[in-house]
Amino acid sequence: MKFLFIYPLCGNRKTLFNKKLFKGGDIPPIGILYLGKMLENKEHKVDVIDCNAEGINENAIKKAILSSDAVGMTIYSTPTVLYNSIMLSSIIKECDSSIPLLIGGPHCTVIPKRSLIDHHADICVSGEGERVITLLADAIEGKRKLSTVPGIFYKEHNKIKQTKPLKQIEDLDKIPFPARDLVDKYEYGYMLGTKIARGKTTSFLTSRGCPHHCKYCQLNTIIPKFRTRSINNITKEIEETVNAGYNTLVFVDDNFFTQKKKVEEIMDFIIHKEIDIDLWITGGRVDSADKRLYEKMRDAGVKFISFGIESGNQDVIDFYDKKITLDQIRKAVNLSKKMNFFTSGNFILGALIETEKHIKQTIKFAKSLPLNNVGFFVLDYFHGSPLWAEAVKDGKIQLDEYLVVADVERGLSNFTSEELINYTRKAYKNFILNPHLWTKELFHSFATKDFLSLKLALELLRQHV
Repeated sequence: MKFLFIYPLCGNRKTLFNKKLFKGGDIPPIGILYLGKMLENKEHKVDVIDCNAEGINENAIKKAILSSDAVGMTIYSTPTVLYNSIMLSSIIKECDSSIPLLIGGPHCTVIPKRSLIDHHADICVSGEGERVITLLADAIEGKRKLSTVPGIFYKEHNKIKQTKPLKQIEDLDKIPFPARDLVDKYEYGYMLGTKIARGKTTSFLTSRGCPHHCKYCQLNTIIPKFRTRSINNITKEIEETVNAGYNTLVFVDDNFFTQKKKVEEIMDFIIHKEIDIDLWITGGRVDSADKRLYEKMRDAGVKFISFGIESGNQDVIDFYDKKITLDQIRKAVNLSKKMNFFTSGNFILGALIETEKHIKQTIKFAKSLPLNNVGFFVLDYFHGSPLWAEAVKDGKIQLDEYLVVADVERGLSNFTSEELINYTRKAYKNFILNPHLWTKELFHSFATKDFLSLKLALELLRQHV
């Protein structure tokens, strides 16, 4: 049978069928590619539509739906993804209500029953899909009953039924490598519409989960246990990926540096084999900063690293139970700059203890760091996060609410959500209009004859000022 997987719009792009706002995608949806490989190994056909990497129109997506036997979507709890995935589910059902709609992903794992209802889906997978996707294919083909497939919610005679819970995959080495060729039709490695990654770009996972318990994060509810792949399994996939013609690997682990020895072994392997590859790291913690390790990363080809910084105030960082310090942040970002990494930092505004003084200090702190790119976000209370659980216990959030924006009117912040949005705008302007940023970028660009970071700075300026 033929499966169509759809990856809904993410980020800040708010409409589904308007012309593309950016050229190209950032990174391939690796979760879908893992599922695709599982199905292909059972001789099923698979097609993928990545809404972040192509312009979509309703006729094109309907044509793809009508040529498929089943449609699957990955759902996240962010407002943009939910808005677009719900729109897509309506189109799928209007197009042909008899085509089974399967949904999965983080949002479905946290609130499966609600996800099934909101998306008018037929089946919702709660947990890691690799173990069940081929079983679901068998059930759709009538070879087994849905009631025998673990980890799903499904509709039967207008009732929602639940099967036994799905166990996590203990040995990640047993999962086949993702079917990266399913998205060969797309070009990845873009940021803010600028091609920043070298050549053919793909995403790469070395672990699942995170051993930390930051209070704003719902990950430990979605993936309760941290697991990692063996170094032999990782290096085998690196070689296979490089041999397939990829020039840039983006490590998308939730916390890439959890096992620093493993990171060193990966870098040593690439250096020893003299592999010509660029590396991006999206899940970086600042407490991993170590000169010897970072030098190996530089020598292996690391070009980009993104840090979750969150605040420029130690008491706010401690409130989030982040377990990092301001000195560690400075060390990591400065060391990254010395290694000539393109460095990005994310910040959150709106913690319950945060005052205007705190926010101003965060903006000042961000400006003081040699970052190439920043992200300022309003605090969200995600279903399953420790902050959400505390707010439910205090009666500020109801159990059936899965995403609540920090707001003084609900006792979740000292500011209204509108005020916090305005603060993020102010933060972007302050960072972008910092004369030191432009002096630094101009000097670097002309000294190295590499104008990518300057182009990105100009794009940030265009978007936020």
